[in-house]
Amino acid sequence: MRHASFAAVCLLATILMPMSRAAAQQEPGSDLTNLFFDCQAPGCRDEDFFRREIPFVNWVRDREVADVHLLIRSEQTGGGGQQYRLSFIGVEAFEGTDHELVLSTPGDATTDEQRSVIAERVKLGLVPYVQYTPVADRLRVVLEDAAEERPEGPGESATSMDDPWDFWVFRINANGFMNGQASSSSSNMFGNASAERTTDAWKISLSGEYSRNLQRFQVSDGSTVRETRQDWGTNALGVRSLGDRWAVGARADIGSSTFLNQDLRWTIKPGIEFNFFPYDESSRRSLTLQYLIGPSYFDYAEETIFLKTEETLAQQSLTARLSLVQPWGRWSTSLTGDQYLHDASKYNVTLSGNFNIRLFRGFSVRMSGNYSWIRDQLFVSAAGATDEQILLQQRQLETGYRYFTSFGIEYRFGSIFNNVVNPRFGSEGGGMFFF
Repeated sequence: MRHASFAAVCLLATILMPMSRAAAQQEPGSDLTNLFFDCQAPGCRDEDFFRREIPFVNWVRDREVADVHLLIRSEQTGGGGQQYRLSFIGVEAFEGTDHELVLSTPGDATTDEQRSVIAERVKLGLVPYVQYTPVADRLRVVLEDAAEERPEGPGESATSMDDPWDFWVFRINANGFMNGQASSSSSNMFGNASAERTTDAWKISLSGEYSRNLQRFQVSDGSTVRETRQDWGTNALGVRSLGDRWAVGARADIGSSTFLNQDLRWTIKPGIEFNFFPYDESSRRSLTLQYLIGPSYFDYAEETIFLKTEETLAQQSLTARLSLVQPWGRWSTSLTGDQYLHDASKYNVTLSGNFNIRLFRGFSVRMSGNYSWIRDQLFVSAAGATDEQILLQQRQLETGYRYFTSFGIEYRFGSIFNNVVNPRFGSEGGGMFFF
């Protein structure tokens, strides 16, 4: 066997199903494996695509009737791409037959490239289950020829030896919109830039952003009200790994905000973090404690209610964060406390979270929100805010709390099968823009 042929054997096998498009949208059959597809990660939200590409299973709408629960979650890689973890969880007769596959896509991968790579890996992961069904006789395994030159594609990662950028990734983004009518108009400009480098040992991130929002309204007396909100900021983060549960690092930022009455601000906060679970399990479960402490400087645009035009203060913060992605759903919660060291009464505490839980067959609940107890608004202007600034939300007002919440329920019943794709006439209604 020639060297090229031997190298080809070492490549990942992909599963090809010689079925026609008509067969791909077959009627549900009891001899097929029931698959419950559970993914909200980038690249796999188009279930129609996966149902077409993977026709040798029954796609079902509820985990309770599945033979296999496919749980897909992802994390962003240092290069701006995605690392996907595909957990195949056996149910009923396949209980205990679980395994996990990992793949990566580069930061410039298109949605089609992402979903194509995921689909091929899903096919591979389903082999241990479909091999017991009649379709096993029609499975074929094809090896790519390693002798063929081909560019690096999604799922293939570069090493530091062939990476001229040494793992650095840069992004530049600019956006803008305008809308209006005879008596009102608004415009917004927003831009940001970032540089990131991520390795097993280090995580370094630099970013900056600028936004400008202008609103104009003509009121009943014929006069015109104009208000502008302008903000800019730069942020830096450096983190050093200390084993599989500890990390040390520092956050720093400098910026300005008309909304917060700040001509200039800067903050430097070194700190430490502990994860009760190994970091390599973070896409499935994570429970961290993070502590930061350091100085902050503020130069106020207007004198504050505490008669300050500038000040330098020390701050500390403690954050506990829980994140779970399990077959029963998703749950994330965080609790953060910030405090000024010169006065213990100047603090804020924020509780936030979201979850999507399947309580029983076909029925799920979801909720997200946050609540803040605010006792540290040192920046509030002594001059107050005008009626226009209040109505247009151009200035932060004094308050003791802030909250946001959303919730919903969903109940599905009827046929458990989800195999057929029929895109005719598309979705109902036309496109809409919301401002």
